[in-house]
Amino acid sequence: MRALAVPVFLLGVLSFAVADDKKNEDDIKASVGKWDVAKAELGGMDITEQIKTIKFEIMAGGKYTVVLGEKDEGTFTVDASKTPKEMDIKSTAGPNKGKLIKAIYKIDGDAMTICYELGGGDKRPTKFESKTDTKLFLVDYKRKK
Repeated sequence: MRALAVPVFLLGVLSFAVADDKKNEDDIKASVGKWDVAKAELGGMDITEQIKTIKFEIMAGGKYTVVLGEKDEGTFTVDASKTPKEMDIKSTAGPNKGKLIKAIYKIDGDAMTICYELGGGDKRPTKFESKTDTKLFLVDYKRKK
């Protein structure tokens, strides 16, 4: 019986991993498109008007481009099994080249909210909020029609 327990346990672990990979893939697919800023806060201050002209696009395969003056592009991965869901963003070109930004996200149809930790390091936001004296960047996006 013990010999059977290990393969059954491993099969269970693998099925959870496959389910998590499917959730991650589904969330990346759901985020593909061009997005407008509906509302934005940085360090507790409303900066919506300052970044209203941002051009933000997510492409298939976990790639993105952002243009606000300069163009930044890169890749991202998600972990939809976490609560809140986690996102790791890696800039590969532009002013943030080489930087890793940790974030949390939620997506609901044509609305997406991302809270980015712009302070660097291993810190990640734990709530969808941007408090004074932090480098938390909270953005509500609406999908362009």
